[in-house]
Amino acid sequence: MFHRQRKSTLSAQAKPVKDLMRHVTAAQFLLDNKRQNLIHRIRELSGLEASRYESLCNVLLENMVDYCQSLPETANSYYSQPGGVMDYALNRTEAALSLFKEFIVLDKSGILSEEQLLWQYALYSAAVLQGIGKLCLDYRIHVYDANGQQLKQWNPLLERLIDTGTYYDYEFQKEADQDFRRRLNLLLARTLMPVSGFNWIASQPQVLAVWLALLNEDPRSAGTLGAILIRADALAIQRYINEFMVKAGVGRGGRYGLAGPFAGGVPASLAEKEMAMGIEFIQWLTNALAEGRIMINKAPLYMVPGGMLMTQEMFQFFVREHPEYKNWQAVQNGFLSLGLHRHAVAGSVTGRFEQAHTQRMETGVVFSEFAVALPSTVQVYQFNTGKIEPMSAIDLIHKAPFTSQFTQQHNTQTVTPLHKLSASGLWQAIDSEAPHLGPGVRGGV
Repeated sequence: MFHRQRKSTLSAQAKPVKDLMRHVTAAQFLLDNKRQNLIHRIRELSGLEASRYESLCNVLLENMVDYCQSLPETANSYYSQPGGVMDYALNRTEAALSLFKEFIVLDKSGILSEEQLLWQYALYSAAVLQGIGKLCLDYRIHVYDANGQQLKQWNPLLERLIDTGTYYDYEFQKEADQDFRRRLNLLLARTLMPVSGFNWIASQPQVLAVWLALLNEDPRSAGTLGAILIRADALAIQRYINEFMVKAGVGRGGRYGLAGPFAGGVPASLAEKEMAMGIEFIQWLTNALAEGRIMINKAPLYMVPGGMLMTQEMFQFFVREHPEYKNWQAVQNGFLSLGLHRHAVAGSVTGRFEQAHTQRMETGVVFSEFAVALPSTVQVYQFNTGKIEPMSAIDLIHKAPFTSQFTQQHNTQTVTPLHKLSASGLWQAIDSEAPHLGPGVRGGV
């Protein structure tokens, strides 16, 4: 009897192998042309000789593949294709290294010093490993043998995914504990890091402190590198959005819903059509910011604690420029479907904030991941002076977290400026007078 029960249970846990994902080696996974192009660019940007690149950088990429395999980053949003976790990491890392070049001061030799290479490696490894704790919380992964028989649920803290079984499948989990995930980032990052790479970072306490802050998703403590990584992450998502726009034919006479988000296929549901609309709204917002038709801290867009407040006029503005869409609420829902916003305290999708100078209340959606929509430079309206000044995207990202402090405290708080890295490995303030992101809107409810 017991034997028959066990056989039945095992049979119930078996799946056809065609419905499962097969383990692949890192070499196989990284052979993809797009991935090879990104890796080639990363190798060039690293400035490391071949042997050091292999032991410090390539080993980390291979370790990532051994853990992440072909997992998608999201269920049905950006980088939702097989291998999306790694594709997102590669795009983010390439963007981070490109941005890093703007914040270094070379000596007469024109090459990176050993100290600068160390800081760059801290950024590189943090970019690759960003959010790696999600393997423990965002997915439930089961591994199977060569016949499709389920073996067990995978625990990323105990072993590599590639080490158990032949196949695997996954399902996304909801409502992950973000604080717990950040702590897991540190544990898994230490596991995946090459020994020589971790030893190099650990040899310099200041570098180690910033590296841990990056992994803990604490951009304030990470300083300039924190701002660079946020911008790089946004650029990686922008790249995916741009690819989607091309596939969908949007901007070339296409209409929303002609292609499923990020996949280039026919949408299967209203949810996919909503996301397609949200994607085009973000691209429109990026263009409007780049052209100065919309500016920061002037209706309908304000810096607030937690991100950018977009009032309903923002979505109405979009509809006016796209008369084929007459319902601004539908456009707002399309944006919300992307999950790039912050909920208010009461769980509402809209929040209310008081304008510091006029005490006027503003209501709208808080775009928490606003970096995704930023062009390289934006126009910022200064409430104190009434002037409009240009500001780089990285500078805005760096200063934005401080606005909640000085707007709520009714005073001016000094914001540490962005720094450049000298050849001796010291961070030095940039000489140019950067515009100050003055108080905008305070006190959300």
